[in-house]
Amino acid sequence: MRAVIIAAGEGTRMRPLTHTTPKQLLRVSGKTLLEYVLEVLPPKISEIIMVVGYKGDHIQDFLGNTWQGKPVQYVWQEKSLGTAPAMSLAKDLLRGEKQFLACYADDIHGAEGVAALVRQQRSCFTVAEVADPRKFGVIEVDASGKIITFEEKPTEPKTNLVSSGFFVLPVEILDYVVPARENGEEYIPDRVERMMKDGYEFYTERSTRWIPIGYPEDLEKAEEVLGSKKVLKVV
Repeated sequence: MRAVIIAAGEGTRMRPLTHTTPKQLLRVSGKTLLEYVLEVLPPKISEIIMVVGYKGDHIQDFLGNTWQGKPVQYVWQEKSLGTAPAMSLAKDLLRGEKQFLACYADDIHGAEGVAALVRQQRSCFTVAEVADPRKFGVIEVDASGKIITFEEKPTEPKTNLVSSGFFVLPVEILDYVVPARENGEEYIPDRVERMMKDGYEFYTERSTRWIPIGYPEDLEKAEEVLGSKKVLKVV
């Protein structure tokens, strides 16, 4: 299985730190956010595909062409069109795969939850409960953990359960195109909802740790959490 890591955003909420450094290379306890993501990739991952854009050359210089023996390839998103188009840029490198692992490159996760996600061997998302779900992709599930609805940043969330940023997805999602939002961007949840209407099923796996990094002050919070060795942190 290949992993597609989306690392193309400008990190506008992290300014001024991201004026000179891509968000993925900001550090928590001496380690970059990108390294935290790479370290939780399961052994089953055979290759890493980095989707880069803003200051992507910094990421390429930092990471190089291999990570712990796994080859790394790069695709470039020249214009920010959202997470779904960014992911689709990896289509040619995913030929022959039925599924792939996808994630964002700027949060801190627990390896156990990611490993359990991959072990399910079906289309599946890591999830966690948060106090204010309006700034995340909100998920509603049935008793079996199957996703019923998935909405990106809804003003009136149906649940407190949100996508925490790791996905096992069918390759068919790369060819689904749905209308862009008012901001001109298209998101992964938009395609998932369209696919569910076509009969595709998606399931969930609970995160064992998730520390979202959205603003500069979150870096300090993350250091406190890691120092305290708490199992799960959601803000």
